[in-house]
Amino acid sequence: MGAAAIGPVGRYLSRQAARPHGVVGRLLGRIWVNESAAVNDVAVELLGPAPGERICEIGFGPGRTLGRLAAAGAQVIGVEVSTIMEEAAARRNADLIAAGRLSLHRGDGIHLPLPDDSLDAVLAVHNIYFWPDPAATLAEIARTLQPGGSLVLAFPAGEHPLPARFDPAIYRLPTTTEATHWLQSAGFVDIDVERRPHISAAVVWIIATAP
Repeated sequence: MGAAAIGPVGRYLSRQAARPHGVVGRLLGRIWVNESAAVNDVAVELLGPAPGERICEIGFGPGRTLGRLAAAGAQVIGVEVSTIMEEAAARRNADLIAAGRLSLHRGDGIHLPLPDDSLDAVLAVHNIYFWPDPAATLAEIARTLQPGGSLVLAFPAGEHPLPARFDPAIYRLPTTTEATHWLQSAGFVDIDVERRPHISAAVVWIIATAP
């Protein structure tokens, strides 16, 4: 379905999903806590966070997964484009922030506020399709990861039909092949694709290693 066929409500909600704001953005954040929990939990499982690791989540939304990473003993950094989501995550994880175990930053992921080779792992769930330049963001992630560091991406792959309620001009779903090519171009190795049809037939989890 083309962008022209999307009604104004679908277009508005798609824009809200890409950059939540206002009352509707807050409501979406509350919905996402439960709606995206299973996909996020698999991503954390595949990442395998360990005590003492420095882990960045890009596009952390309402912040549930930030808390799960910190509960594993990791030092967590979050980067999020939405002020509303940053505020929600800060409320949800206030104790972790106060304890110095979690820091939140505003940004679109193209320029991460982190030094070279400073991270053990990066996680990004349900947001690669909103990135203005996915190849550039993956190259930036590679810059911040230590050699051998891990990246886990999770998203509905573009080889599956886009739900009619989503605006394809905003939800730019890459195919698994496209995402793999971007990762290879950014220098990632040992790229593996995980599927869990019992959770979602469309979602893929891609695990990759920084060289």
